[in-house]
Amino acid sequence: MQALLQSTAVYKLLQTQAQADKLSHAYLLLYADEKNLRKACGEFAKLLFLNRGLNEKQEARVCSLIEKERFCDCLFFPEEGKKFAVEHAERIAEECMLMPVEGDRKVFIIADFAEANAVSQNKLLKLLENPPEGVIFLLGATESYSLLSTVLSRVAKLEIPPFTEGDIAAALSRIYGEGYA
Repeated sequence: MQALLQSTAVYKLLQTQAQADKLSHAYLLLYADEKNLRKACGEFAKLLFLNRGLNEKQEARVCSLIEKERFCDCLFFPEEGKKFAVEHAERIAEECMLMPVEGDRKVFIIADFAEANAVSQNKLLKLLENPPEGVIFLLGATESYSLLSTVLSRVAKLEIPPFTEGDIAAALSRIYGEGYA
């Protein structure tokens, strides 16, 4: 999956923005693969911490911790298998007030934000309107029709189209060599 995501135009766009330090404060990552949405959000979050003055070993450590959802400056909400609730938005508001531990930014990943009810979305809205400095939100969703229009108007939309058989075959060939796919 990592190779497929890294081959997308959306990944390359976010990578370019991160390298130029021209990031938005909030992104909506639309990815139809519900089973892998949380992992996809993690892959995109890694981009937000690369090229930040870390050496190769430090970057590898950060990426490994993000994959395990254990990096202190990249927090995943809600817990696996749960829906985003008001309590999560309140915790994020509290966490936003704390300075990042290892760098100059803090990333909040909310995987499947489309499952959040209107009250929970509204609770997060204030932070999306006026985010603290150095805070980036990465909202994952399989679709956007259940999101409030006020939320949609405050995020940069990143849509990953479904992968074709050719995309998958090319990724397998890159990973395992020609003739594998």
